[in-house]
Formats: sequence, C-alpha cells, structure tokens
Amino acid sequence: MARQKQSGGELVHERPAWILPVLVALAVLTLSSVFLYYYFGPTPAEILGRDPRASALTRRIEAVVGGTRFLIPENYTRYPAQRTGGAQSEISMHTLLPDFAPYTPERDQEFADNSAESATLYFTLHGAKNLLPAERRLKEIYSKYLVSEKPEKDATGLEKFSFRQDSGYRDQDLLVGENSDGRLVLLICERQTALNASPNCTRTLLLSQNLALTYRYKRAHLAQWQRTDELMIRLVASFEAPGLPSDLEGTITD
Repeated sequence: MARQKQSGGELVHERPAWILPVLVALAVLTLSSVFLYYYFGPTPAEILGRDPRASALTRRIEAVVGGTRFLIPENYTRYPAQRTGGAQSEISMHTLLPDFAPYTPERDQEFADNSAESATLYFTLHGAKNLLPAERRLKEIYSKYLVSEKPEKDATGLEKFSFRQDSGYRDQDLLVGENSDGRLVLLICERQTALNASPNCTRTLLLSQNLALTYRYKRAHLAQWQRTDELMIRLVASFEAPGLPSDLEGTITD
C-alpha cells in the first residue's frame, strides 16, 4: 500500500518498490502473449472453420447444395465449417488421382503436394446461378479472347485454342472435346511459366439447373482427361441422396 509522510510542509505519497517491476513483468507477459498468438495461435479463419483442414472420419454429412441433397463422406471434405451439414452454398472437397481415394493420414503428404506432378484433385459442388452451359460459354465468352478460331490438335486428342495475351485468360489454353455421352467438355489449362511452375486444368459443368461442379487437377495429368471426367461425375453421383422430391431434381444440361 502507498504510505504518506510530511516533507517540507508537503504531503508525499510513497509507493511500494515492487510496483514498477510488477508493471514491467506484466507488460513483458502481455507482449509475449500477443507475439506467441500472432505467430502460433489460430487465425480467425481457423476458428470459424474456414481454413482447409483434412479429416479422416468416414461419417456422412447430409448437405443440400443447389437444391440437391447429398450424403458426403467427411474424409472428402476440406473445410470444417462445411461439415455442419444443412443448406450450403458450396461444398469443397479433395481426392487423389487416379483412384479418387479420400483422405487418410497415411497419404497426408500426397494431399499436401502442390508440385507439377501432384495427384491431388480439388472439386467443389456449388450453386449454378448465372452459369451458362458449355456451348454458350464457348460461343459468347471464350471465343472473344482466342488468338485464332482455328484450333491446334493437342496430343491428348483435345482441340487446343490459345487465349490472347491482352485478355484476362492470358497464359492459359482452352481445351475442347466431348465426353463419352457426347457432351461438350471445356478445360481451361494454365501454361507453365516462370511464375507458375505447377499449372492446373479446370472444368466447370452444370449438373442440373441449380447445381454445378468445378474441379481442377495438374496439367501433367491432362492425358487422362476423359477417364478423370467420367470418374469425377460418377463419384459426385454416388454422394447424391436417394428419394429426392421431384421438384428439386433437374436434368444434366452440360
């Protein structure tokens, strides 16, 4: 406690000698805690479950995306926040080529690999708001930015178009083909550059009037594009829950 004494007609307050060291120690402790939390503590995104975190659990999560009900094994999902189930704007998932295996701790390094040869495939089920069918995207969007309307024949059997360097698709190619059902397949593939040593190929397609699928994998695996596409759609179909009311169903338009 502070003590008081009279000195030269003035009242002097004396404070204990231990107060200053205690204040210094508290300041150091506070700064150390802030430092440790900043570098080692969870981020707001991690706390909210918006940072990717793989799961090895096999329980199925019931979710509705784009009016379609799914039962998705948790070990395919990437974000904790999307494992709550219910209505979701999108569900992001991952798997491994070529067998489309789900996550397991033993294959953690394979899932984390981002090299040009990585076998990881990322796919997302999401709403199809304003998404055009493949034919219209090719005609009304992509065709405006091509170097030439005449394609090259790619070694994969796809037709390859190059995008202009002054477009938003620079350093990318458009690969066009047909799947086993005769539907148009559009793949946007990044080129390998000094700034991108690990290029991806991405496809977005309509599964119903309200539901779309986007998936991407490394361009090094493009030669297997047709098998990958077939197995990808088959896997998503296996997640779809039976007995869905007919007013929520839609036809495949891509």
